[in-house]
Amino acid sequence: MNKRKLTATQERFVDEYLVDLNATQAAIRAGYSAKTAHSCGPRLLVNAGVAAAIAAAKQARAEATKIDSDWVLREAVALYQRCMQEIKPALHPKTRHQMKDGDGNLLFTFNAASANRALELVGKHVDIGAFKDRLEVSGGITLAERIQAGRARAGKTRVDDAEAP
Repeated sequence: MNKRKLTATQERFVDEYLVDLNATQAAIRAGYSAKTAHSCGPRLLVNAGVAAAIAAAKQARAEATKIDSDWVLREAVALYQRCMQEIKPALHPKTRHQMKDGDGNLLFTFNAASANRALELVGKHVDIGAFKDRLEVSGGITLAERIQAGRARAGKTRVDDAEAP
């Protein structure tokens, strides 16, 4: 690990970053130029000393608050269950009678967005592939080679289409 001492501005960036986890805004609040903060912030995040300081601060905060991945997972599951229990009849805004769909079935509402978000968070914690933020591709060719091959196929298709009667 890089034991290099952080500058005062870098230390301030670490403190400010922990407020909202927004690198650009943290850079501005730490004293970096607002014009260059959009590039300074992300660059600071990959600086070994700054990254280590952020990781240590997050660890200390997790220990102090006793919030860890197990706690987050338990709370996400509880949130999902609460969202699903809060199913209420869908009432017509004027008559306040329960609405029905076209087939005569009663309609209900629940907080689908929060339930979905809670499920997404739970899925990420238990490593369900559908919730991955990044696509990992392994293969023998590089991305540039795949793009070139795709362009070649697209060009060949255009030529073939043009020649078709």
